[in-house]
Amino acid sequence: MNFKLRLPCVAVFGLFACALARGDEVDDYVRAEMSKRHIPGAAVLVVRDGRVLKREAYGLANVELNVPAGEETLFQVASLTKAFTAVAVLSLAEEGKFSLDERVRRILPQLPASWGAVTVRQLLSHTSGLPDVSVSEATDEVIAETRPEALRKLARMPFKSRPGAKWSYNETGYVLLGMIIERVSGFGFEEFMARRFFRPLGMTRTVFGDDRAVVPGRASMYTRYVRQTDDGPTPDGLWTHRNLYPAYTYMGAGLNTTVVDLAKWDAALSEGRLLKPASLAEMWRPVRLNDGKVFRLEKTLGYGLGWEIYERPGHRAVGHSGSDAVSYMRFPDDRLSVAVLTNCQGADPDSLVFGVAALYVPALGRD
Repeated sequence: MNFKLRLPCVAVFGLFACALARGDEVDDYVRAEMSKRHIPGAAVLVVRDGRVLKREAYGLANVELNVPAGEETLFQVASLTKAFTAVAVLSLAEEGKFSLDERVRRILPQLPASWGAVTVRQLLSHTSGLPDVSVSEATDEVIAETRPEALRKLARMPFKSRPGAKWSYNETGYVLLGMIIERVSGFGFEEFMARRFFRPLGMTRTVFGDDRAVVPGRASMYTRYVRQTDDGPTPDGLWTHRNLYPAYTYMGAGLNTTVVDLAKWDAALSEGRLLKPASLAEMWRPVRLNDGKVFRLEKTLGYGLGWEIYERPGHRAVGHSGSDAVSYMRFPDDRLSVAVLTNCQGADPDSLVFGVAALYVPALGRD
């Protein structure tokens, strides 16, 4: 699923002193960074106080065919999907279907008895200690192409750590969360997300599917990562890239959306139409491990329930990135939301989000 956490590059943000950025400042910044980072296509969304201040597309959705990116271009959001899944899980918890601290086997009794101590909260926060269905964080490779086969293999694998003892990014947890959603709702995961969220919100373009699926209007994916060949590393350049996710892992990746639809999702979150304030606070609270310590990935960066959390006093940020290509951040203290969707793995999208945010709130550019 290619999840990579990157702290924002903030050295140049102090150059922008105006709290309310002009549109051309954002355009100039994004285009300059795209040129510097060799990003083919991108779309940017900025929302403040419920008003869309910027929604713009840049560059090419497909390099080979010279197709321009537009506001309705679909981008693969990869691990950002987890933030959507987390909202779904907490919405069902609000309905009393289960509690976040409920043992997963009480909902899914077919799971191995040895998994009996794992809770829903631990699945969401990557603290379950379960063996990982993903072979490597650096690739999309999984241990099996079907869920039954994957569960059989996982049952024979040892725990990575005691549940709740450590934080370790884990795709198995989100596979199980998808199964929980299906069990308590009576619908397949994709249908549940469409019925509960996408259709009511008018997110008509948002759909699941990896690069094997035919998704009209979707940007082609590229990568800046250097490739290893028999003759050694290739020269740095732009390469085509395929995100391949079996359907049973779509709840951890696999979502495609546009900045238009993302604005609708953001508004619904802000207006309390998706979750109650108490659930949002729970979702955006950094996880505590069994020893009582709040887990930190780095400096002010922690992880909540399906969301990354930057705990900077007065300028907190919550969101998620995906495939080192897309990032969506909400800045609750500043009533600001910023998303940068690109079709380039290696774009370092978190730094782009913070760069755009700093054009509106200069303090967001300081580490």
